[in-house]
Amino acid sequence: MSRTYVPRLDDALVAEAARQTHVIWSGGRSVDAHIEAQRAQLRRAGPAILRYTGLLDDAGRLVAGIKRYGLSVSVPGGGKAPGVGIGAVFTRPDARGTGAASELLRAVLDEARADGVALALLYSDIDPGFYERLGFVALPALEHAADASALPTETSLDVRPSTPEDERFMLDAYDVSWDPSFVRPARTLEILRYFRFRNHGDLGWILRRDGRDVGYALAALHDGKRDDGAEPPPRTLWVDEWAAPGIPRDDVLGALRKIALAEGAANVASWLPPHLEGEPFVTRNRPTAIAMALALGGGISMIDPGKTFFGSLDHF
Repeated sequence: MSRTYVPRLDDALVAEAARQTHVIWSGGRSVDAHIEAQRAQLRRAGPAILRYTGLLDDAGRLVAGIKRYGLSVSVPGGGKAPGVGIGAVFTRPDARGTGAASELLRAVLDEARADGVALALLYSDIDPGFYERLGFVALPALEHAADASALPTETSLDVRPSTPEDERFMLDAYDVSWDPSFVRPARTLEILRYFRFRNHGDLGWILRRDGRDVGYALAALHDGKRDDGAEPPPRTLWVDEWAAPGIPRDDVLGALRKIALAEGAANVASWLPPHLEGEPFVTRNRPTAIAMALALGGGISMIDPGKTFFGSLDHF
């Protein structure tokens, strides 16, 4: 039986994909609620950022599906290149073992190469070896945690809750706070807004010194509803990221302590990029949400795991 690649599923097939994945990714929602959650993601993102792709059999039934994200990445040297995100890979139970997932993944990657996409990215929760056989490279997958009381008590920074008017400032701070030798996600206003919605990162904080905005932190109590594989202790302040150009790390950690106290958090946890690791955080390998990347050309010739980072705000 032949199978046909469909670059964008219609609403009925999106609903069918949600029914098939309900048992895996519903988080306790009803089938109808899970279907509506997938529709809400697609509406919020728009087709340039997110679309559902799939394989159909000769009868027009959905055999396998993938969420395809339109991303952008910063490449070594300071440039930017288009990227593609691969999420929610599944196969209909009666078609498992037939190579449907590999066939669909190759179709998505071939389409991306034809569109000039430089990098494919995914987060593996089950079998990184499946993706490695297709050429993906596993990146370091580390989680960092500390008692809030272990963070510095002194800081020159004040904090205030962010507002929508702060988003462009966040984009600017993010862009200038990074080592340009790294591969990492690039941000647009639309991508920032979508992934804050997608990963429950709507609560942000602006870091201030002497009455001036100098950085930001995206941090909130981990609500247990995220699907990033994190299982922090209760009352944990989850820090998706911070950016504070020119501000010492200890100053920012002191500000995070202030935020933790304001939120009633006893613990602080994050997926820290390499240049922000170290005491007082304890590091452990995380068993799920392992970022994996594949160079497709178009500006990236090789993926160096030690020079590539995708954080929890980027998780899908």
